[in-house]
Amino acid sequence: MTFKANLTIDDIARELGVSKTTVSRAISGKGRISAATRERVQAYIELHNYRPSAAAKGLAESRTYNLALVLPKDFINLDIPFVRNTMSAICEEAFHHNYNIMICLCTDDAPDHLVRILDHRKADAVILTRTLENDRLLDFLASRGFPFATLGSLPLCNQDKAIVEADHDQLGGCRAFSLAFLGSGTGKAALLINDMNYIVNQSRLAGFQSACRELGIPLEQTPVCSGINDQESCCQAVEGLLAQGVRRFLCSDEDIAERALRALKANGLRIPQDAVLASLADSDKLQNAVPPISALHFDPLALGSAACREMIRALQDEPYDPKPRIGYEICMRGSF
Repeated sequence: MTFKANLTIDDIARELGVSKTTVSRAISGKGRISAATRERVQAYIELHNYRPSAAAKGLAESRTYNLALVLPKDFINLDIPFVRNTMSAICEEAFHHNYNIMICLCTDDAPDHLVRILDHRKADAVILTRTLENDRLLDFLASRGFPFATLGSLPLCNQDKAIVEADHDQLGGCRAFSLAFLGSGTGKAALLINDMNYIVNQSRLAGFQSACRELGIPLEQTPVCSGINDQESCCQAVEGLLAQGVRRFLCSDEDIAERALRALKANGLRIPQDAVLASLADSDKLQNAVPPISALHFDPLALGSAACREMIRALQDEPYDPKPRIGYEICMRGSF
């Protein structure tokens, strides 16, 4: 076997006296060429140990071997380990399948970067990193008929618009964790939650309310405070709930749990002696908090890998799971 550095499709076509199109068809296995010509090209490739570049292979198959990973611009300014870990898993999975990841920063009002990628066919598919009730990016992709995957489930009004909807079992996990939390003692409980436009928060609320109904707890007796997006709003909510006699606080995510812990300490309450606290999302910060906070743990690496893997399988016309669901772990750390 010989090896010829930087061998290109042009070189092969010239050496064999055929067109570049013929070489591309022989490489991809698609298109009409004679069996003899295909075997001749394949024999030359094997003799010279030719490995087509991603660009050459993409041209032969009308693919770019790029996936566009869409991040909201405001994510860049935030320290979100879950998002970082999910991105890392997507990149690793893409590399394993000989795909590249293009980071695309967008907002609903300014999707210019995504528009350019689609207009110039720079990617074979898109992966959205969050799902919203009202999502212009999703509507834009659907209107263009462009294949995309989501990290998170879609609202009922947009079901089946994505090729792949990868998600954790948010509803089942939040129901199971809420059952453990609500059933661990007596006293009035409340849920602190952020933006209800996020589908994940809708699932968290649904799981919590399902647990309330299962335990026979009237929903009107379990306050839900939404729009908790900073320390000030969290402190106001916590103090208002304390005045109502609430001493059991379930938070929708790790950021709210951290803020609630600070607010409770500022009001002179100890965890778990005077009040109990837990979170429907986990992080290292909650594990290392004083005291450590019990939480519902989801694996971001498994989520990212599943979304990317199933999207690539769909692109390659292989059997794939359109709605992969990842399990959960209940981490009890003594905060309730």
